[in-house]
Amino acid sequence: MEELSCHILDLARNSLEAGATGLEITITENPEENLLEFQVRDNGRGIDEKDIPRLMDPFFTTKQCKKVGLGIPLLLHAIKTCGGTLKIKPLPEKGTEVTACFPYHHLDRAPLGDLPGTLSVLLTAENYVDLLYRHKYKQDTFIFDTKELRSQLGEVPLKNPVVLTWLQNYLNNELNNLRGGKTIENVGRTGQFTGKTSGRHENPRKK
Repeated sequence: MEELSCHILDLARNSLEAGATGLEITITENPEENLLEFQVRDNGRGIDEKDIPRLMDPFFTTKQCKKVGLGIPLLLHAIKTCGGTLKIKPLPEKGTEVTACFPYHHLDRAPLGDLPGTLSVLLTAENYVDLLYRHKYKQDTFIFDTKELRSQLGEVPLKNPVVLTWLQNYLNNELNNLRGGKTIENVGRTGQFTGKTSGRHENPRKK
């Protein structure tokens, strides 16, 4: 997978296939601390602690309809390529949390990729899901919550093509604003830059 957003989408789909109705995706970018981290957290049926090491084996899967499970092994390969870390843990009550950390400036660290497109794809899934998305860049945080958007849309579904088109543009603009006007596409492979409605921004320095 060329972009980290593809890994995020794969993990999120696993969550939906595990029966999750609540999904939290958190991205943390801190170039000054050489950190890029993403976390996918769900309320699905979870995983046994003893099965976690086996997830690294491409020939192990908990899905009855498949004989291989390449998602986690591919993510692990992307992480190891640049000396990052991967942590998978079952949550106390229900669900799973996957956290992947990368050195922000490593030459082999894949770019984040098309995050607005990834979120839009998730919202077109058959499963009903409440999605909470947080994107932290240095001290600022952008938050997007489908519960808030659904309350504004009323009976108009999130899957409506007009809504999805608007949503992608909106997320693109907000994420660009979060990074000080630099576009996602201008974030190079090394993480270096070469080039408000239902969401909200938080900056603790301004409080």
